[in-house]
Parts: sequence; structure tokens; C-alpha cells
Amino acid sequence: MAGEFHAKTQSFAKTHHWRLCEALRLCVKQVLAGIVVVCTIAAAPRSQQAPVRVALIGFAGSKGDSAALANEAASILGASLGSDSRLLLIDQSIVQPALRGVGYDGSINMNRDEARRVGAAIGCDFFVTGKLETFTRSDRVAEEHEEALIGVMIVDGRTGALAVSDFIDERAATRQAAVATMSKTLTARAAGYADRMSRFQLARMQVNPVDSEKSRIEIAEDIPDDGSPRAAGFKPPEFLNRVKPDYTDAANLADITAILEASVVFRADSEVGEIQIVRWAGFGLDEAAERAIRQLKFKPATRDGKPINVRAIVRYNFRRLSETAPPQPAPAKPVPDLRQLFKTGIRPPN
Repeated sequence: MAGEFHAKTQSFAKTHHWRLCEALRLCVKQVLAGIVVVCTIAAAPRSQQAPVRVALIGFAGSKGDSAALANEAASILGASLGSDSRLLLIDQSIVQPALRGVGYDGSINMNRDEARRVGAAIGCDFFVTGKLETFTRSDRVAEEHEEALIGVMIVDGRTGALAVSDFIDERAATRQAAVATMSKTLTARAAGYADRMSRFQLARMQVNPVDSEKSRIEIAEDIPDDGSPRAAGFKPPEFLNRVKPDYTDAANLADITAILEASVVFRADSEVGEIQIVRWAGFGLDEAAERAIRQLKFKPATRDGKPINVRAIVRYNFRRLSETAPPQPAPAKPVPDLRQLFKTGIRPPN
């Protein structure tokens, strides 16, 4: 009797143990399946990029035909961008009140803070602006042609940086033909604009922009104010030349007047370091300014006699020169070491 009871007990224990193991295996499978589902859901937003929110502010144009054509060009570009599934074009019923709310005056020569305020007011990832002009020109005596040009500027609404700058210049025998060709080219390039904005946005999602910005910034002192405690023992850089940036063909054709500002690190080893455009101009002027800044020669700033890195604002005033204006000679002697130079920026001769 005892042996029979013992055998039944062992059989029951084995059965219970088997059922318990099966239950545990089932629980583990369910937990693992749940983890896979959660990971898939968490990864979905990264793999499926949300549409890029784009605001079309419009193009500046002179009074008359250019102003009317600027509105037409904005509609053409808006239709092309709006048809791209990667983008979400913000309605003008939202854009225009937002622009009025921040007091936007139509400028295409903004600094980063101004551009960020515009982007935040609209609630966009990027906004598009620029300038359109039409002209009757003559390259040779008794030979005239019509010309239509447009500068497209796509601005990062979050950082205020100029993300894309493009220039289209078309010529034809008649103004209508020049404008038609320009519009066709603008439509053809819209896909490229959308691609660049989409890739820019995807990169932003994958990398923390704040951490990226911090890792890129060079360590450097700002120029101290006169009479401040930090001014004791400080001597600013002494510049040995002044380089005038090129006024580009695109800027000349579009008759661009702009102020460009760059935050520049002047290193302790007499080399130009990081350059960040903080007020952009477009039309190739940003690149021209960077090339000029790279050519600056200087003796480094010092603190208590030891060379140090300093950061200063370099400012260039761009404007179209009269064809009859005589060329301005380069300075014959080194630029004087002026502390005030860094408070207002370096202003090369216009």
C-alpha cells in the first residue's frame, strides 16, 4: 500500500514538474514576443520619417513685373514641393499671420536668431525665401536680351542656418520666354530641394543637434569689454592684412545689398579656426566671405603674454559697385591693432 502511494506521488510530481516547465517556457516566449513588439514600435518612428514641415514665405521682387512674377514663381515652387510625399507644405493661412506676428519685414538677409524666430512662429522645419528679378540687358553694342533670375534660399527653421542656396539665371529673346524657362528650371530643381531637406531632417533625428553643436564648437575666449576685469592682461589679435571677399556674379546680377557676419575663432597658432556664418547673405557671398577669412594673417591674441584662442565677429558689407567707380587699392601697411575692431566686426573697404 505504501509502495503504491509512493509511486502515485512520484508520478504526480513528475507531471506537475512537466506542466510547470511548459508554463515557464510559454511565459518566456510571450515575454520575448512582447519585447520584440515593443522594440519594433519604438523603432518605427525612426525608420518612418515624419513629413518635413515646409513654409513658403515667398520671393522678394522689385515693383512692377518682377513683383508679380515673384508671386507666380512662389506658386509654381509651392505646387512642386507640395506634391512631394516627403514634405508637408504649411498653408498660407498659417504662414502669413505668423509672419505678421513676429514683424517679419520681407528681408532675405537675416541673422540666425531672426530666422529661428520666424521658424518658431510658423512651426516649420524649413522655410523658403529668395529674390526674383527680370531685366533687359545688353552684353554687346546693339544686342539686347531678356533675363529672368531667381535666388532660392532654404532656411533651417530650428537653427536659423541657411541650409540651401541656389541661383537660376535664364536668358531669351523675349521676357516671356526667359520667365518660362526659369519657371521650368525651378520646377525641375524642386525635387532636389526636397531631397536635401529630407536628408537634413533625417540626420537631425539620428543625432542630437545640441550635442553635435557642442562637440563642434572650438574652445576660445570672447573679446573682453574695455575696462572689464577680463580685459586685464589681454591683448587682441594684431591683423597684418585685410582681405576683401569677392562680390559674386550671382549677387551682381541680382543687385544684392547685404551684411554678412561670421563668428570666427582666431587660434593661438596664428591660424583661422572655426567659421560659423551667423548672418547669411546667399548668392555665393557666404562662401566668398569664408574664403576671404581663411586668408587673414594675424598675430594671435595673448593673455599675460601667452597666445590664446579668441572668438570674434567678422562683418562684411556687400553692395553692388558702380561700373564707373575706380578700384580701391589694397592697404599698404598692416591693419592697426584696434580693440574696437572686434566690437563692431572687421569692415573691409566697400
